Amino acid sequence: MQLSENVEEYLEFLYMVEEKGRKKARINEVAEGLGISPPSAVQMLQKMERDGLVKYEVRVGVALTSKGRNLARNVIRNHRLAELLLKDILGINVDEEAVCALEHHISGKIANAVCTRLNHPRKCPHGNDIPLGSCCK
Repeated sequence: MQLSENVEEYLEFLYMVEEKGRKKARINEVAEGLGISPPSAVQMLQKMERDGLVKYEVRVGVALTSKGRNLARNVIRNHRLAELLLKDILGINVDEEAVCALEHHISGKIANAVCTRLNHPRKCPHGNDIPLGSCCK
């Protein structure tokens, strides 16, 4: 499934909410976290629900579906591997803008190559877990 960069940003944000031990995010939290208006967040989340990526409940919040979580895991993995690519392979300071641009264009093949080159790292430079890829098994 080909996702837009905007959808990937929502998936990434919701995955990080789950990493903090919460199953659902409130709309205002999503909007604030992504720097958009709550009505814009609702509109996108409704589209994502139609695509089977999230479960959205008015006045309750939004949660990833298993399909959304699997896609979000890949986005998170790409983001954290991109941080290591810049820092450990290229010797460049981790720049969030560059990392964000890279994460949307890293294929599974490239992610696995970076992961393998770095001996399957388990943590990004910020100490966050890097989800396992097919190369890690």
